Amino acid sequence: ALMSEDCLYLNVWTSAEAASDKLPVMVWIHGGGWAMKATYDGDVFAKHGVILVAVNYRMGAFGWMAHPALSAESLNGVSGNYGILDHLAALEWVQENIENFGGDKNNVTVFGESAGGGSVYSLLATPQSEGLFHKAISQSTWINTTNVSNLKTHNGFMQSAEKRGAAAIEKHFADIDLSKVELLEAMRSLSGEDVLKLEHQVSLIVDGWLFKQAPIDIFREGKQHPVPVISGYNDGEGLGYSRRNIPESVTQQRERRLRQLGDLGDSLAELYIAKNKNEVRDVEVDYTSDDMFVRSSREIAQAAVRADQDSYLYVFGRNANQPEERAPHYAEVKYVFNKLKPDALPEDQDLAATMAGYWTAFAQTGSPNREGLPLWPKYDLKNQNYQFLDTAISQGSSDRRMRLDSMDSYIRARYATKRPLGVSWPIENLTE
Repeated sequence: ALMSEDCLYLNVWTSAEAASDKLPVMVWIHGGGWAMKATYDGDVFAKHGVILVAVNYRMGAFGWMAHPALSAESLNGVSGNYGILDHLAALEWVQENIENFGGDKNNVTVFGESAGGGSVYSLLATPQSEGLFHKAISQSTWINTTNVSNLKTHNGFMQSAEKRGAAAIEKHFADIDLSKVELLEAMRSLSGEDVLKLEHQVSLIVDGWLFKQAPIDIFREGKQHPVPVISGYNDGEGLGYSRRNIPESVTQQRERRLRQLGDLGDSLAELYIAKNKNEVRDVEVDYTSDDMFVRSSREIAQAAVRADQDSYLYVFGRNANQPEERAPHYAEVKYVFNKLKPDALPEDQDLAATMAGYWTAFAQTGSPNREGLPLWPKYDLKNQNYQFLDTAISQGSSDRRMRLDSMDSYIRARYATKRPLGVSWPIENLTE
């Protein structure tokens, strides 16, 4: 297939019969690591009386690469975050056009999974999206220490976005003396295939314009857009990412954890080291889950409470392929979109109907609760209630609380140092 930056298309599913119907609108941002597309048809949402808009956006280096030359020509002095700008463009399109499809532009819910959840996280944190949506759902939020960087400085986990972009371009043009060519012209002469082959790691970029400060600070202070939120994660998010890479012993797990977390991470590491060999696999899945998706999913739920908004947290637990196993990453999406196979078990069909009901009720009213659905308690900072979504719906509280609190503290400390992993630094220089 031809790779191209010309990708800003969207699909609309609606059951409205007239522009005056004013149906709730849900805008879906797909996942795929900000590098691949993964999405479903939205016809079930239309049957529930909700308009679904599914958006495309620039991915890979097209969507996320910063470079000093690009920043220099920008009116705002920034580069990168183009994928987020595409989300903003899509939400602006909805504001200008959705009434023609029978939608209510004043009742827009943005939602996404994995990288799409990372995009929802980003949209909540940028002032540029003010007024463009009124509720948010983030599923398995993909925001962690490997995909948030600063534009021009090291942030404690990642090199600056400009430095990483410059390195990718220099590697691609290794045979050319870049001082003797018009750099931007050379960069723009690359084919779509070449751009996507650049050795470049995608990241959200704290640039001082789209993001005035790091989102982790915005959420900690509850300064994101004050909208109701559903946020959640799957019980075994890290299963697929850990499966081929389980430590062989407790000792090996300890060595890996201390190496991953560096000199500030001793107390956090202790929470993710098994007590005996039989627990090593589960603990490894826990660490991968919490690090990649769970911590930031809880962060969104907590931020909504701090902004005095209704907040609902879920933990998804169903693994239809291996019922005795925990639910892996992406397992919940086919339930949300109610896209199970025709021969799915009745209990799975019921779970899908319940989840589609929760999601569309939230889009309509700002609460997932409506008649015929099991009551879903609100999230708060004291009890940290959550809805356990499985073939039997139940409630719990304080899931992974100690571990996630410790992980939050570790990340804030590492960001505060603005230095690479493993570099020693006097403890008095660490600021909260």
